[in-house]
Amino acid sequence: MITQKDIDSLYKQYKNPPATPDDLDIDLLFKYLLDFHDIAIDDHGNLIINSIPAESPFHKIPLKHVHAIVEFESRVAIVLHSSIIFLNKHNSKSNINIKMPKRSILSRLFSRPDNDV
Repeated sequence: MITQKDIDSLYKQYKNPPATPDDLDIDLLFKYLLDFHDIAIDDHGNLIINSIPAESPFHKIPLKHVHAIVEFESRVAIVLHSSIIFLNKHNSKSNINIKMPKRSILSRLFSRPDNDV
């Protein structure tokens, strides 16, 4: 099971993309996910995940936006700047974590609760 601590660690460890997409562990995608997720890389350097609907912004991702590809026990994580796509190794299910921006101290001090009066 992937915990929030694991997710936070991924965001912290992979803050920036590698120098080139060649430094990514792309083999993990084809080793574990090809049968269930129909993964492909097009001629323009986009990662296409066919198990995610075409209308989703996570269906087609430029490889230059991928920070890391990390293997877990039952999933493979595709780490982006503000989101992580978790693809299951044993079926076509996927989960997406979206990193919420942290509010600054000033914005918390000067924001007021919404009151519908």
